Amino acid sequence: MARGEVIADLAGARAIAPAWDELAREASLPLCAPGWMLPWWRAMAPAGAGLRIVAVREDERLIALAPWFVGRGPRGRVDIRFLGAEISDRVDLLCAPGRERQVAAALRRAIGTLRPRPDLIAFEAVPAGSRWRRLLAAGPCGRARLAPYRNSALPAPAVTLPVDGGFDGWMASRSSNFRSQMRRMRRRLESRGGGVRMLREPREVRAGLEAMLALHRARWSGRGESGLARAGVPELLTGAAAALGPDRLRLWVAEIDGRPISVQLFLAAGGEVKYWNGGWSEQHADLKPSMLTILAALEDAIGRGERRLDLGVGTHEYKLRFADDQDTLTWGGLIVRNRRWPATRAELAPLVLRHRGKQLVRALPAPVAGRLETLARSGGGE
Repeated sequence: MARGEVIADLAGARAIAPAWDELAREASLPLCAPGWMLPWWRAMAPAGAGLRIVAVREDERLIALAPWFVGRGPRGRVDIRFLGAEISDRVDLLCAPGRERQVAAALRRAIGTLRPRPDLIAFEAVPAGSRWRRLLAAGPCGRARLAPYRNSALPAPAVTLPVDGGFDGWMASRSSNFRSQMRRMRRRLESRGGGVRMLREPREVRAGLEAMLALHRARWSGRGESGLARAGVPELLTGAAAALGPDRLRLWVAEIDGRPISVQLFLAAGGEVKYWNGGWSEQHADLKPSMLTILAALEDAIGRGERRLDLGVGTHEYKLRFADDQDTLTWGGLIVRNRRWPATRAELAPLVLRHRGKQLVRALPAPVAGRLETLARSGGGE
């Protein structure tokens, strides 16, 4: 029988990290690896939060893991969230294939033992195809039950990497405009004494991460607050680089005369390469340095025999130049039907209703949907 154990301290989490990492590889979820999530916890855990990782074992084998922490939400609400919250996407529960129903029952039992008792279990930025909200809601959680909700869905473009044909074959599948532009930009970069490479030496990786953050800050200057400006991000990145090594955390740089003009960060697990974020110099915008850096990472991934490059949330134009596929990531979760259930449901109602309204609009004929979205953005005025 599968049994769940709640791990509430860093030493216990580190002890299961090798088996945890195997589950992340098997699920092809790079940002669920302990080499990413535990550095996040050390560097960016919210004040007052506590680890609540649920490890599900059969005999002594780890067959599933819920990489959770507990914190306080609005008005004292107790929330369970994924490690890496707000700075990671495409995360989920980890489980050996075919064991989902057994594991769901063990997780429900474990949820019933959590202290403080949760009011909400958030599933933020999970793949739309994830079955875990439904599976966990299918049975009792101690004396309570779990009610699923969803409040947002966003597209995430991706690139299917070829099994045969290599990088040249992939390039041949792109438009002639894309091919000629990328080749022209590569030649232009080389003519200025530049090139693109992956950083491997620890000292170079540390310097590359500093350069990436500096380039990103410069790009966001005067445009609002960047997510990479949050306290703890440099420590997260240096910790993850040390834990994962250069083959799992890949830092690609375009440079001229040794000076970075674009640095982009990727993470890999189980044939999936995840583009996380990066920075580039507007001074060299004519070279399209971020696209050249992503192209080099893509070529490398094809050479390694990997299956897919996930470009992350958002349909930015540069992503769509590469993408041939698109996933949907969803935000939602499970409300615990306890004494606080009415208040939790009321707090979430505006978000849920807004999401349902957007779904209804998108189901309308394109001209009508476009008109309504324009009105919504303009506040209803002409």
